[in-house]
Amino acid sequence: MTHPTGQRPENPTTVLPLAGQRSPTVRALLLAVALLGVAVLSGFVWWLIRHDPGAMTPTAGGQPATTAPATSDGGTDGTSTSPSDTTPSEVTAGRFTFRAMAPTDVTSDCAGVSYGKVRNWLANNPCQQVSRGLYATTVGEAKALVSVIAVTMPSDGKASELKGITDTSGTGNVSDMVRDGTVRLPSAPQVAGRAYASRLKGDTVVIVEGAFYGGHSDRALLDEIATAAVGVAKHQG
Repeated sequence: MTHPTGQRPENPTTVLPLAGQRSPTVRALLLAVALLGVAVLSGFVWWLIRHDPGAMTPTAGGQPATTAPATSDGGTDGTSTSPSDTTPSEVTAGRFTFRAMAPTDVTSDCAGVSYGKVRNWLANNPCQQVSRGLYATTVGEAKALVSVIAVTMPSDGKASELKGITDTSGTGNVSDMVRDGTVRLPSAPQVAGRAYASRLKGDTVVIVEGAFYGGHSDRALLDEIATAAVGVAKHQG
């Protein structure tokens, strides 16, 4: 309507915002509501993670962490024990090829892996390290299992004393890994008390025991295998 004076009114009509446009106050309110929703959702997800009983802690490599089985000495007396990752899959000694049947077990608790008078002696004369390996070799139809043990003492004299004890029948020994349950092999023979060989080299005593699988009998061959297996010790971890 035209004003009688022909002039525009002093209070012009208020222009409404176009469709789809909102005032700054409305936008701020919507943003606050959206942020609140994100915070609530994040909190709920975090609660689920913290309270999931089946959740596993990832390792540095992104794989779930698993608990390692306990070692034979318990690891509670300050000694160290570990399987060696340098065990060769095969070692040739003499005319025989020895195949590793388990990782080499290395520990500083020699008394803890021994028995009989040998255990008592080592408890009073601690070693520096003992490495224990298990190997199999096949000759024709005969298959033998051998335990190869290398004990390092603080001195050559102590090593010589240890060898004198282990070479004496009925005094016990450093246990092979089948005997003390460190390794479980199907149908494995007990090597303790069968073929025996040993060697002294400086501060280290190498002890070998062996037996045939399946009750095979050939004493001369078994003694030859045990004697040759002494040379395997230098390849163990």
